Amino acid sequence: MATNKKAVTNETVKRNDENTLVEIELFRDNKDYKDNVFVAVNGESCVIARGRKVKIKKKFADVIENSMRQDIKTARLMDNKSDEFLRDAALRNI
Repeated sequence: MATNKKAVTNETVKRNDENTLVEIELFRDNKDYKDNVFVAVNGESCVIARGRKVKIKKKFADVIENSMRQDIKTARLMDNKSDEFLRDAALRNI
């Protein structure tokens, strides 16, 4: 007797995990961080409101988290390069 079962693959599990809803709250102020955030993943997009808890798909939350981590790394690199420049300038009496 034949059965019509769909095969569960790692890709299916990954897709289901990415579509799980998670709750986040993005920082909001009245200056630089006041606008909503647009996020797109593989052709699917959403707009996330700042300053309140919202539920979004995990894949969008992952993109935001990766972006925040990269912003932190960038700020550290800029600080390090600025410090390096100031040290070199002091050595050259500039």
